[in-house]
Amino acid sequence: MKVYDDFFRRRAKKMRRFLVFAGISLLFGILATADESKPHAVLVAGTLHYSPELTMPVFAQELERFGFRTTVVLGPGDPEKKTENVLPGIEILNEADVAIFFMRFLKLPDSEWQPIEDYLKSGKPVIGLRTANHSFKYGKDHPRFPWNDGFGRRALGTPYIVHQGGTTAIEVVPKYISHPIMSHITKTDWVSPGTLYLTRLQGGCIPLVTGAGKGKARLLEKGFGPIQVNEYEKDIVAWAWENEWGGTVFGTTLGHPGDFAEPAFTRMLLNSVCWAVDKPMPAAGVNISTWQIERADKKKKQ
Repeated sequence: MKVYDDFFRRRAKKMRRFLVFAGISLLFGILATADESKPHAVLVAGTLHYSPELTMPVFAQELERFGFRTTVVLGPGDPEKKTENVLPGIEILNEADVAIFFMRFLKLPDSEWQPIEDYLKSGKPVIGLRTANHSFKYGKDHPRFPWNDGFGRRALGTPYIVHQGGTTAIEVVPKYISHPIMSHITKTDWVSPGTLYLTRLQGGCIPLVTGAGKGKARLLEKGFGPIQVNEYEKDIVAWAWENEWGGTVFGTTLGHPGDFAEPAFTRMLLNSVCWAVDKPMPAAGVNISTWQIERADKKKKQ
């Protein structure tokens, strides 16, 4: 594995352990497998927050095991601190059948933004993990400023609101247990090590999983209106939707590295990708991989 900068050199040993285990060869910029007869999943890791540089490559390998070909877009350095060469290879979205976004607070140049906008407007499926609903952080004078909230709201079903503290108690919504994304998920409650992210879901979203968590009571004054946050909150943490461009959507505010150790979560995520491209769900008796991945960015913060 070739490492381009000091930041990734410090992480090389940890990343190599996961990537070699998964049989992945990584060249920063993009990671890809080629078999054009299979649906193409493009995974975009546009942050170091919650360590998607560790989770997305191993999940890509799991997708390959279930009949996908994959590309992981992963640039060197901290993408949140860059304005050029943030997501090298992002133009591969032009060849994607489904896109999985795990990004946060990016300021992309025009050339790297356009493939994302083109992909959304093509009406192809979109999957968003954890921080994806606040993928961009353009200044108020920037023409793409409306996408700061708009990407989450228009592409995924909710803008970012705020998050609570501690862990999150997860429960499957009984009414929608028969949704294809929930196929063969027999566990109906568990604990996520990540904090609860609050949502403001668009009409038509189908709630699949809820979460409950505690935090500080406070009044938020957002651009789209005031929100009173209570000490104890319960909210939707995974949903299905169809966005304004006709793209099927699976959105989830789960995605902490610890979530990838939970079989119910990894099966749900794998199911969502199959559902997005009309591929049969993995059978009930098929083993779905899990991974013990330590959060690399803030080891003590959940």
